[in-house]
Amino acid sequence: MITKQDLERIMDRPTGEHPVLSLFLDLSVNSDNKRTHHIFLSQKRGQFNELDSDRTPHHREAIGEVFSRVDQWLEEEFEEENRGVAIYAEIGGEWFEAVQFPIAIQNRMVMNDRPVITPLAQVIESYHHHGVILLDREHARILSVYLGSLLDEIEVRGTPHPAAHSIQAGGYSQGRYQRRKAEEMRHFFKEFAREAEEFVNRYKPKDLVILGTEENVANFREFLSERLQKMVIHTGSMRVDEPAGEVMQKLQPYLDAEREREGQELVEMLRNRVEQDYLATAGLQSTLIALQEGKVDTLVVARDQEREGVRCGTCEFVFAREIAACPYCGSKETEEVDAFEEMIRMAEGQGAAVEFVAPDVLGDMRGVGSLLRF
Repeated sequence: MITKQDLERIMDRPTGEHPVLSLFLDLSVNSDNKRTHHIFLSQKRGQFNELDSDRTPHHREAIGEVFSRVDQWLEEEFEEENRGVAIYAEIGGEWFEAVQFPIAIQNRMVMNDRPVITPLAQVIESYHHHGVILLDREHARILSVYLGSLLDEIEVRGTPHPAAHSIQAGGYSQGRYQRRKAEEMRHFFKEFAREAEEFVNRYKPKDLVILGTEENVANFREFLSERLQKMVIHTGSMRVDEPAGEVMQKLQPYLDAEREREGQELVEMLRNRVEQDYLATAGLQSTLIALQEGKVDTLVVARDQEREGVRCGTCEFVFAREIAACPYCGSKETEEVDAFEEMIRMAEGQGAAVEFVAPDVLGDMRGVGSLLRF
């Protein structure tokens, strides 16, 4: 399963002597239950058949070798339950790395001096790690869910109170039996809450979902700490023994809607701050400047964006437009870059939050804005 550590490792890989191919493939199935990524790969191969063999750095032989390694990996290593893959390979070198995930991704191929991370960051940053608690009065299951997949599952069964010997011999009156069961239920829920606390400390989910009968959920929540109470984003009815796959399938529409709602709230906050000219930026150049000054707390960017920009070859300042000379160091040496890729790299490297939202909601900001620390 892909993690933020994978993104950081790939992003921090030193630039080597060989160019890097970054390949992103949509491996989801269509309405005919078929994958169509091979069409995209064939089109990309066709572009290189016409290149001269001595054209640096696109030697036909090296490119062909990379495509062969891609084919071999897809044949031998790709797991059918996944829907997306990111592959990185040196052209003419040894490095080859692939990560796969259960989320579809747009087909894209880029050759550059370093790996492209934006599509991978979009997958990782767009999906939160959830904790899902299913319970009845004697049994609880805690699921660790990320990218729509089950990472781990913890099962907890309550330990019944031992009955006194005299009671075991003589039995209970109905009233005393009901009081005992209520006491036992509270004991179980307290135990479940303790397990939930340990789960959050260990797995660090962003939020919690609690499922069971309305009565059981309400009673259980009484034993949660204030910290865990604030993490609960959804409660609902579900059997404690529901298969994990069905639990996630039923929850996914709600989680998707919650993700969109959070994105809309963030964009509304950004827009209000921009209107008030208060600790916010809108548009490419102002956001690039804020990032390069280390001011950004949260970068808000439209999904699946690319935009041409330039980087100064001397001071490495990035601009969203062509420049005759760098206004900071005066250098006339520049190189073309993807401005969105540079922004994502800077934000991830600085530890700023990165939030991807639907492209249409940031149209008035040209696809990007930020909330500032200062």
